[in-house]
Amino acid sequence: MRTTPRFRRSAAVMVAAVTALGLAACSSTDTPATADEATAGSDDTLVIGSMLWNASVPFYSNFIKGQEEAADELGVTLKMVDGKGDLGAQVAGVQQLVTQGVDAILVTASDAKGISPAVKQAVAAGIPVFAVNNRVDDAAGAVTFIGADDVEFGRQQAHLLVEQVGEDADVAYMAGALGTSAQLLRQQGFDEVLADYPGIRVVDTQTNNWDAAEALTVVQDWLNKYPEGSLDAVVAQGPETANAAKYASDRGRTDIRFILGDFPVEVREGILAGYVAGSVNQDPYPQGTRSVEAAVQWLTGEKDKVTQPNEYLPLPIVTKANVEDHAAAWGE
Repeated sequence: MRTTPRFRRSAAVMVAAVTALGLAACSSTDTPATADEATAGSDDTLVIGSMLWNASVPFYSNFIKGQEEAADELGVTLKMVDGKGDLGAQVAGVQQLVTQGVDAILVTASDAKGISPAVKQAVAAGIPVFAVNNRVDDAAGAVTFIGADDVEFGRQQAHLLVEQVGEDADVAYMAGALGTSAQLLRQQGFDEVLADYPGIRVVDTQTNNWDAAEALTVVQDWLNKYPEGSLDAVVAQGPETANAAKYASDRGRTDIRFILGDFPVEVREGILAGYVAGSVNQDPYPQGTRSVEAAVQWLTGEKDKVTQPNEYLPLPIVTKANVEDHAAAWGE
């Protein structure tokens, strides 16, 4: 069992680097690794492993950028493995990083319980694990969770809904991938607020699996099922419904207000154009930077700077009233 990191540089040097996040330093950052790849980095450099849920999902582009830039500025090596949206690949990815003997692992999992055995293996090997963006099961022993408070995310969506439709409305609700922590917790927060508004009726619930094509299919079905004037709003947990909202608007269904989650460029454009009423902005870039920074702090004697059991980042609501003040969180 490894009880101390390979890192041998003085703690004072790294403390200064973490605090400044900008000192000149040398680092190497890898693209998603293969299973046979050996650990990179010299004996005096921290190696941080990052297991991504699915590197091809657009949300993670700025997340990856944040991790890479933080690693570069802090002078650590970043080893990324791509979970490819598959639990088996994610488990194998974490196990790969354990075998490589990295100093800490950042885990973005699709299944909080399913990834738990691999996280436990890492912890048993003396490697601290940080859950980022998506949670891991509390019993797995991760140091902390870094990302959005998804219960608060759902509350914010519900408050925005009430602001847009009042206290008497019929609403359709579109969930992300069922069983993921984001889906479950966002719905929990949403339902919690709506319990105080019995006049807001959720008349239909479907899933889009965080997929734009599925979101469009669901909205097309709803447009046929609910004629004009019979559906006041669609609330979608993620941003995938932006194009579906445009589809509805282009067909004259401006009677439906679309409330989304996250803030990529297509959601920002929808708010500016008026076919999206608003969204909750979860920015992936600071999740990426903060996860690497927290891992380095944990490994270099600054554990007190890592908030446990959760380190939540801001979730501002964006509507047409303030959209000009917010750049898109990702996309071009």
